[in-house]
Amino acid sequence: MADPSPFTRIPSEIRLMIYDLLLDDHGHKTFEIRNEESLEYRARGSHKRTGYRIMARDLVRASKPTTYTLVTKTEMHTSIMAVNRKIHQETSHVLYGNRTFSFGKDIEAVVPFFSDMTKQNRLLVSEIALVKQGSVYCRDYDRCEWAAVCEFLKDHMRLESLNLVVEGGRPSMGWAAIPEFTIGDFKTLSTVGYEALEWVWELLSIKGLRKLDVSAAIHHCPPSHSSAMSFFAAFSASIETGFADFLRSEMITGS
Repeated sequence: MADPSPFTRIPSEIRLMIYDLLLDDHGHKTFEIRNEESLEYRARGSHKRTGYRIMARDLVRASKPTTYTLVTKTEMHTSIMAVNRKIHQETSHVLYGNRTFSFGKDIEAVVPFFSDMTKQNRLLVSEIALVKQGSVYCRDYDRCEWAAVCEFLKDHMRLESLNLVVEGGRPSMGWAAIPEFTIGDFKTLSTVGYEALEWVWELLSIKGLRKLDVSAAIHHCPPSHSSAMSFFAAFSASIETGFADFLRSEMITGS
Protein backbone atom coordinates (compact mmCIF):
# COMPACT_ATOMS: atom_id res chain seq x y z
CA MET A 1 0.00 0.00 0.00
CA ALA A 2 1.32 3.46 -0.87
CA ASP A 3 2.22 5.70 2.01
CA PRO A 4 -0.66 8.23 2.37
CA SER A 5 1.54 10.95 3.83
CA PRO A 6 2.99 13.43 1.30
CA PHE A 7 5.70 14.23 3.86
CA THR A 8 7.40 10.90 3.24
CA ARG A 9 7.76 11.78 -0.46
CA ILE A 10 10.17 14.55 0.52
CA PRO A 11 13.81 13.49 -0.06
CA SER A 12 15.23 11.71 3.00
CA GLU A 13 18.04 14.22 3.58
CA ILE A 14 15.49 17.04 3.81
CA ARG A 15 13.27 14.98 6.14
CA LEU A 16 16.25 14.50 8.44
CA MET A 17 16.85 18.25 8.49
CA ILE A 18 13.22 18.77 9.48
CA TYR A 19 13.52 16.14 12.22
CA ASP A 20 16.58 17.93 13.60
CA LEU A 21 14.58 21.14 13.82
CA LEU A 22 11.55 19.52 15.46
CA LEU A 23 13.67 17.43 17.83
CA ASP A 24 16.15 20.14 18.74
CA ASP A 25 18.55 18.95 21.44
CA HIS A 26 20.63 22.15 21.33
CA GLY A 27 23.68 20.08 20.53
CA HIS A 28 23.40 17.88 23.62
CA LYS A 29 24.42 14.34 22.81
CA THR A 30 23.76 13.34 26.41
CA PHE A 31 20.25 13.38 27.84
CA GLU A 32 20.26 13.74 31.62
CA ILE A 33 17.37 11.80 33.18
CA ARG A 34 16.60 12.38 36.85
CA ASN A 35 13.95 11.68 39.48
CA GLU A 36 11.39 14.46 39.48
CA GLU A 37 10.96 16.49 42.67
CA SER A 38 8.18 14.82 44.65
CA LEU A 39 6.23 18.08 45.12
CA GLU A 40 6.21 18.70 41.37
CA TYR A 41 5.14 15.12 40.75
CA ARG A 42 2.20 15.42 43.15
CA ALA A 43 1.16 18.81 41.75
CA ARG A 44 0.80 17.57 38.17
CA GLY A 45 -2.04 15.18 38.95
CA SER A 46 -2.43 12.63 36.14
CA HIS A 47 0.72 11.06 34.73
CA LYS A 48 1.55 9.14 31.57
CA ARG A 49 4.97 8.09 32.79
CA THR A 50 5.42 5.16 35.14
CA GLY A 51 5.52 6.28 38.76
CA TYR A 52 7.74 4.80 41.43
CA ARG A 53 8.95 5.56 44.93
CA ILE A 54 12.37 6.70 46.06
CA MET A 55 14.03 6.95 49.44
CA ALA A 56 15.13 10.44 50.43
CA ARG A 57 18.90 10.73 50.77
CA ASP A 58 18.81 12.12 54.30
CA LEU A 59 18.68 10.81 57.84
CA VAL A 60 14.91 10.32 57.72
CA ARG A 61 15.03 8.23 54.52
CA ALA A 62 11.30 8.77 53.89
CA SER A 63 9.72 7.12 50.84
CA LYS A 64 8.41 9.59 48.24
CA PRO A 65 6.44 9.14 44.99
CA THR A 66 7.98 10.41 41.78
CA THR A 67 8.65 9.69 38.13
CA TYR A 68 11.52 10.39 35.76
CA THR A 69 12.09 13.67 33.95
CA LEU A 70 14.48 15.03 31.33
CA VAL A 71 16.53 17.85 32.85
CA THR A 72 18.55 18.59 29.71
CA LYS A 73 17.27 21.73 27.99
CA THR A 74 15.72 20.82 24.64
CA GLU A 75 12.92 21.85 22.30
CA MET A 76 11.19 18.62 21.43
CA HIS A 77 8.05 18.49 19.28
CA THR A 78 7.53 14.75 19.49
CA SER A 79 4.03 14.82 17.95
CA ILE A 80 5.76 14.34 14.57
CA MET A 81 6.50 10.78 15.66
CA ALA A 82 2.80 9.90 15.64
CA VAL A 83 2.16 10.76 11.97
CA ASN A 84 2.76 7.26 10.65
CA ARG A 85 4.95 4.20 11.09
CA LYS A 86 7.68 5.25 8.68
CA ILE A 87 8.11 8.67 10.26
CA HIS A 88 8.08 7.08 13.71
CA GLN A 89 10.90 4.76 12.71
CA GLU A 90 12.99 7.57 11.25
CA THR A 91 12.48 9.97 14.14
CA SER A 92 13.16 7.22 16.67
CA HIS A 93 16.64 6.79 15.23
CA VAL A 94 17.20 10.54 15.51
CA LEU A 95 15.91 10.68 19.09
CA TYR A 96 17.35 7.49 20.61
CA GLY A 97 20.30 6.48 18.45
CA ASN A 98 23.83 7.86 18.85
CA ARG A 99 23.00 9.44 22.18
CA THR A 100 23.97 8.84 25.81
CA PHE A 101 21.21 8.55 28.42
CA SER A 102 22.68 9.56 31.76
CA PHE A 103 21.00 8.89 35.10
CA GLY A 104 23.63 10.07 37.57
CA LYS A 105 22.86 8.65 41.02
CA ASP A 106 19.14 8.42 40.21
CA ILE A 107 19.30 4.80 39.16
CA GLU A 108 15.69 4.30 40.34
CA ALA A 109 14.70 6.03 37.08
CA VAL A 110 16.44 3.52 34.79
CA VAL A 111 13.90 0.69 34.73
CA PRO A 112 10.74 2.89 34.53
CA PHE A 113 12.30 5.12 31.85
CA PHE A 114 13.26 2.28 29.53
CA SER A 115 10.16 0.23 30.35
CA ASP A 116 7.97 3.04 29.04
CA MET A 117 9.69 2.81 25.64
CA THR A 118 8.61 0.37 22.98
CA LYS A 119 10.92 -2.60 22.60
CA GLN A 120 12.02 -1.32 19.18
CA ASN A 121 13.00 2.09 20.55
CA ARG A 122 14.67 0.61 23.60
CA LEU A 123 16.95 -1.46 21.41
CA LEU A 124 18.08 1.70 19.62
CA VAL A 125 19.71 2.94 22.84
CA SER A 126 23.36 1.91 22.78
CA GLU A 127 24.96 4.02 25.51
CA ILE A 128 24.05 4.94 29.07
CA ALA A 129 25.86 6.59 31.99
CA LEU A 130 25.48 5.68 35.67
CA VAL A 131 26.97 6.64 39.01
CA LYS A 132 27.51 3.79 41.47
CA GLN A 133 27.39 4.91 45.08
CA GLY A 134 30.31 3.79 47.20
CA SER A 135 29.63 0.64 49.19
CA VAL A 136 30.05 2.43 52.53
CA TYR A 137 27.59 5.16 51.53
CA CYS A 138 24.69 3.12 50.14
CA ARG A 139 22.02 1.18 52.00
CA ASP A 140 19.95 -1.93 51.41
CA TYR A 141 17.44 0.02 49.31
CA ASP A 142 20.21 1.26 47.03
CA ARG A 143 21.60 -2.26 46.66
CA CYS A 144 18.20 -3.62 45.64
CA GLU A 145 17.79 -0.86 43.06
CA TRP A 146 21.24 -1.57 41.61
CA ALA A 147 20.44 -5.28 41.29
CA ALA A 148 17.17 -4.50 39.49
CA VAL A 149 18.93 -2.14 37.07
CA CYS A 150 21.60 -4.68 36.16
CA GLU A 151 19.01 -7.41 35.60
CA PHE A 152 16.94 -5.14 33.36
CA LEU A 153 19.93 -4.01 31.29
CA LYS A 154 20.99 -7.63 30.85
CA ASP A 155 17.58 -8.92 29.81
CA HIS A 156 16.05 -6.01 27.87
CA MET A 157 18.80 -3.85 26.39
CA ARG A 158 21.60 -4.17 23.84
CA LEU A 159 24.11 -1.77 25.29
CA GLU A 160 27.31 -1.14 23.39
CA SER A 161 28.80 1.50 25.67
CA LEU A 162 28.68 2.22 29.39
CA ASN A 163 30.04 5.28 31.20
CA LEU A 164 30.41 4.28 34.84
CA VAL A 165 31.39 6.65 37.63
CA VAL A 166 32.24 4.81 40.85
CA GLU A 167 32.29 6.61 44.17
CA GLY A 168 35.30 5.98 46.36
CA GLY A 169 36.91 7.33 49.49
CA ARG A 170 40.34 8.68 50.39
CA PRO A 171 41.41 8.65 54.07
CA SER A 172 42.87 11.81 55.56
CA MET A 173 46.36 10.32 55.35
CA GLY A 174 45.89 9.47 51.67
CA TRP A 175 46.57 6.21 49.89
CA ALA A 176 50.36 6.17 50.19
CA ALA A 177 50.41 3.23 52.60
CA ILE A 178 47.47 1.44 50.97
CA PRO A 179 48.25 -1.16 48.27
CA GLU A 180 46.15 -0.98 45.11
CA PHE A 181 44.28 -4.02 43.86
CA THR A 182 45.39 -5.40 40.50
CA ILE A 183 43.28 -6.97 37.79
CA GLY A 184 44.50 -10.33 39.10
CA ASP A 185 43.28 -9.50 42.61
CA PHE A 186 39.80 -8.72 41.28
CA LYS A 187 39.74 -11.96 39.28
CA THR A 188 40.57 -13.83 42.47
CA LEU A 189 37.89 -11.99 44.42
CA SER A 190 35.36 -12.84 41.71
CA THR A 191 35.93 -16.57 42.20
CA VAL A 192 35.01 -16.34 45.88
CA GLY A 193 32.16 -13.85 45.41
CA TYR A 194 33.42 -11.31 47.95
CA GLU A 195 30.29 -9.81 49.53
CA ALA A 196 31.45 -6.19 49.52
CA LEU A 197 31.67 -6.41 45.73
CA GLU A 198 28.29 -8.04 45.16
CA TRP A 199 27.26 -5.06 43.04
CA VAL A 200 30.22 -5.79 40.76
CA TRP A 201 29.18 -9.39 40.19
CA GLU A 202 25.70 -8.12 39.27
CA LEU A 203 27.22 -5.62 36.85
CA LEU A 204 29.23 -8.38 35.17
CA SER A 205 26.01 -10.01 33.98
CA ILE A 206 25.85 -7.27 31.32
CA LYS A 207 27.82 -8.63 28.39
CA GLY A 208 28.66 -7.56 24.85
CA LEU A 209 29.92 -4.03 25.43
CA ARG A 210 32.25 -2.47 22.90
CA LYS A 211 33.27 0.44 25.10
CA LEU A 212 33.49 0.90 28.86
CA ASP A 213 34.63 4.12 30.52
CA VAL A 214 35.30 3.91 34.26
CA SER A 215 36.11 6.95 36.37
CA ALA A 216 36.24 7.65 40.09
CA ALA A 217 34.40 10.24 42.17
CA ILE A 218 36.48 10.39 45.33
CA HIS A 219 35.17 11.67 48.66
CA HIS A 220 36.69 11.81 52.12
CA CYS A 221 36.29 8.63 54.13
CA PRO A 222 37.00 7.82 57.80
CA PRO A 223 40.34 6.26 58.83
CA SER A 224 40.72 2.57 58.04
CA HIS A 225 40.10 1.21 61.55
CA SER A 226 38.13 -1.82 60.29
CA SER A 227 38.71 -4.45 57.65
CA ALA A 228 35.70 -3.14 55.69
CA MET A 229 37.06 0.41 55.61
CA SER A 230 40.56 -0.80 54.75
CA PHE A 231 39.13 -2.75 51.83
CA PHE A 232 37.07 0.23 50.68
CA ALA A 233 40.11 2.51 50.76
CA ALA A 234 42.20 0.03 48.74
CA PHE A 235 39.35 -0.49 46.29
CA SER A 236 38.95 3.27 45.90
CA ALA A 237 42.63 3.66 45.06
CA SER A 238 42.20 1.03 42.34
CA ILE A 239 39.01 2.23 40.60
CA GLU A 240 40.65 3.75 37.52
CA THR A 241 43.44 1.16 37.31
CA GLY A 242 43.05 -2.48 38.32
CA PHE A 243 39.28 -2.31 38.72
CA ALA A 244 38.70 -0.62 35.36
CA ASP A 245 40.99 -3.16 33.66
CA PHE A 246 39.10 -6.01 35.34
CA LEU A 247 35.70 -4.76 34.18
CA ARG A 248 36.89 -4.31 30.62
CA SER A 249 38.35 -7.82 30.58
CA GLU A 250 35.00 -9.27 31.66
CA MET A 251 32.47 -7.08 29.87
CA ILE A 252 33.90 -5.97 26.53
CA THR A 253 33.36 -8.25 23.55
CA GLY A 254 36.60 -9.80 22.35
CA SER A 255 38.61 -8.91 25.48
